[in-house]
Amino acid sequence: MTNVFSSQHILTDTQSTTQEAAFRFIAENAHRLGVVSSVDGFAAGLKAREEHDSTGFMGGIAVPHCKSEHVMSPAIFVVRFAHPIAWETMDDEPVSAVVSLAIPAEGAQESLVMLTKVSRAMMKPDIRNTLQTGDTETVVDTIHHLIA
Repeated sequence: MTNVFSSQHILTDTQSTTQEAAFRFIAENAHRLGVVSSVDGFAAGLKAREEHDSTGFMGGIAVPHCKSEHVMSPAIFVVRFAHPIAWETMDDEPVSAVVSLAIPAEGAQESLVMLTKVSRAMMKPDIRNTLQTGDTETVVDTIHHLIA
């Protein structure tokens, strides 16, 4: 499972100020890294999933994800935003970082297990803080530990 997340999957978004822009940023980088076949298709999937039910947690974290035919291989991305993004969250606070999952349409069971593990971990303040402010090695180790 460690092949779904590497230091290349830790991203800083200095431009986005909306969810839609954030989804596009995630999709563009997923495409650049060979995870998805379509920027528009994956971004639309993230948006549709969010419209169904918010992926916002608390403490400035959300877990946007989608299962899509555009996902060629499962992946996790940690994205930190320079500008907090308005998001429906448990504490009504904006989001400063996300853990985003790209889940293939076929054979998604392992990815859904990862989503469950990541979602549970987002309830822990120390994990959220590490993902928001930790150095690259610490973030990689944390994600690998969460999905092990």
